[in-house]
Amino acid sequence: MNQPEQHQPALRPHKSAGGIRFTFDGAPGLRSVAVAGTFNSWVGDDRPLRQIAPGRWQTTLPVATGRHLYKYVVDGRHWILDPANPWVSEDGQNNSSFTVDGDGEVFIRSGHANAQHPGPLYLRHKALPSPAWLADGVVYQLSVRAFGATFAGVQARLDHLAALGVGVIWMMPIHPVGIDGRLGTLGDPYAVRDFGAIDPALGDAAALRALVDAIHARGMRLVLDWTLNRASVDNILVAQHPDWFTRRAGGAPFYAVPNRAYFAGLDFSRPDLRAHLLGAMRQWVAEFDIDGFRFDDSDITPLDFLVEIRESLRQIRPDIGLISQAYDEFHHLAACDLTYEGGTRDLILALAGGRAAPADFIRQWQDAAYSFPRDALRMRWLEEKEQGRAWRHYGPALHLAAAAILLTVDGVPHLMMGQEFNEPLWRDWRSLFEPFSLDWSAFDAPTLKHYQCLIGLRNRHPALRQGKLEFAAEQPDGALAYWRGSGAARILVVVNLSARAARLPACAHGLQCLYTSDRGHQAGERVDPARGLAAHVCLLAQAAQAKQQLGAHVMRLQNDVK
Repeated sequence: MNQPEQHQPALRPHKSAGGIRFTFDGAPGLRSVAVAGTFNSWVGDDRPLRQIAPGRWQTTLPVATGRHLYKYVVDGRHWILDPANPWVSEDGQNNSSFTVDGDGEVFIRSGHANAQHPGPLYLRHKALPSPAWLADGVVYQLSVRAFGATFAGVQARLDHLAALGVGVIWMMPIHPVGIDGRLGTLGDPYAVRDFGAIDPALGDAAALRALVDAIHARGMRLVLDWTLNRASVDNILVAQHPDWFTRRAGGAPFYAVPNRAYFAGLDFSRPDLRAHLLGAMRQWVAEFDIDGFRFDDSDITPLDFLVEIRESLRQIRPDIGLISQAYDEFHHLAACDLTYEGGTRDLILALAGGRAAPADFIRQWQDAAYSFPRDALRMRWLEEKEQGRAWRHYGPALHLAAAAILLTVDGVPHLMMGQEFNEPLWRDWRSLFEPFSLDWSAFDAPTLKHYQCLIGLRNRHPALRQGKLEFAAEQPDGALAYWRGSGAARILVVVNLSARAARLPACAHGLQCLYTSDRGHQAGERVDPARGLAAHVCLLAQAAQAKQQLGAHVMRLQNDVK
């Protein structure tokens, strides 16, 4: 169903007596309109709008503080964006968005926030301080079964991750998987049957401890995936504490999100349920020395419970790191360290295809940066468990250019297992419903070397981890140029996203090349802008270093690519 964009401010969600007012203008003759989103677990028919005039539908709903995603459901089957709201979510799933501030006011991004005109959330709020190991890290997501079959198998491949340079390993759920309503042979790993147990197919407690010790011995950290909001419909708690779960009129447990019949929803209004989950998380940290958690679907978790989790876990691990699978500005205030940022993924593709200009990238980056609380850390990704391979999305050549942006802009980069060598078999998390392992034989060595060099530079240069990002005054057509850091240590990054050669900005003249994927330039030499930059390549450069420092850097770079 095609609905023309209206972008009329009066029709957008806004504060009203009793909550948030939703208004939809549609063609005459519609039978029904409802609104579904994170505020009602995406149930398509339980928040109907009332027709108040021909073609106009309206309702007012209580909506909690935080970011919310939504769509209108027309005639029970057409799920459409709000035609009056220009803000589309940056999660790659094409939802309308708005944020409710603590006083109930609605904030909708307009694309115009910047350093001179920051948004209200940036002005009013500052993000909580995050542990350095997470803020400075590169996050690598893996499934134990797919990556190494068992805990011991993952341990055997840790040298690969150490050579890659990642600092944080995120392990997808390692709990036993539910059986009732299971999809595929092995089921959805996020359908947890016992939050306190290990899936015996992956190994035992001793094997997990050995893996954690080996990770820590290499200077890396471990984050466990934790399924919030739901459990498998046959989770052991369903029988023990049926009142902890959302239930239908007949008493059967269910999960409100559509097409998830094998889940049972958790009822967070129960303090005893919250206490049980907090105890389970604390046990994993205490018994296995886990460094943090990544929370699945935390955008539909009560914010006060996320805050409660952090406060509880910090009592036993002060440097706990928490990743929220959400785009919620308010998760940064007292709950989580990282929220997702996925808008860059498709903007790179638009820039490469000529559908966007460097100015569009800059405007979107500034709008996001100055709409979030100050110092908020975003986890940036080119692929994640719900999106396919980056090399398929971009093509192999453009993938290399996109990776250069991912690993040199601000924020915390995230890699999906196998992304670094263009692994061909992985599709998304549903690949895990059947026996699956990465194809280590289909190993693209040049892509791996590119990732190793960029991550190595990021690890060695604080400017690429902590330095401010400032876009260059001169932006070549089809390319992106920006500085990281300040003073003599600042680094210029130029990435050509186009399929043709691009000129280098004049500010690159005389800088020392740190790394390039362009054969026309060499690490260690002075940059000559007249040479330009070949298609789909990057160049990182810095003010000239002392000869001894430069020699040491080139030697490290040569070692990185061996």
